[in-house]
Amino acid sequence: MPDNNNFNELLIHTLKQIHIRLDRLEAKVDEKTDKADLKAVEQRFDSVENRLGSVENRLGNVESRLDRIESGVGAIKWAIGVGLAAIGVLMAVLKIF
Repeated sequence: MPDNNNFNELLIHTLKQIHIRLDRLEAKVDEKTDKADLKAVEQRFDSVENRLGSVENRLGNVESRLDRIESGVGAIKWAIGVGLAAIGVLMAVLKIF
């Protein structure tokens, strides 16, 4: 029986070593999977960054267009104000005669 006991201990020791190696291998696989997942997330993030850059450019264009429209509206308001003032002066002068 002593030989049988040594064999059992050797078998248990071998199984423990296999278990430890499997755990290490599983950790390496998990690490590689995490890196692969991270690469996919990074690619999506880059895609989103590119889209945001495009949206920012479009917003910049819209903002410059709005600025030009506001200046045009301001010029029209000024022209209408001057025109109404001129009409008022002209009516006042014509009323005198």
